Amino acid sequence: MKKMINMGCGKRNFGKNWIHIDKANYEHIDEKNIFNFSYNNVDLIYASHLISYFDLSTTTDLLTYWKSKLKKNGIL
Repeated sequence: MKKMINMGCGKRNFGKNWIHIDKANYEHIDEKNIFNFSYNNVDLIYASHLISYFDLSTTTDLLTYWKSKLKKNGIL
């Protein structure tokens, strides 16, 4: 099974095949911290309307961290 993350998902629940990471308090949230989470070898990280909230330095650090969590040929 593919390991897919819906990053900064808020109230959007993509279903049980997805890992949901957001600081919000919804039942489907698996983890709270987009800057430090326990999943590795991830196939896909999806982040819609999230990166625009951060400055360039933070965005660069965040994307570097997310990329480190992907498996080879993973999609960000």
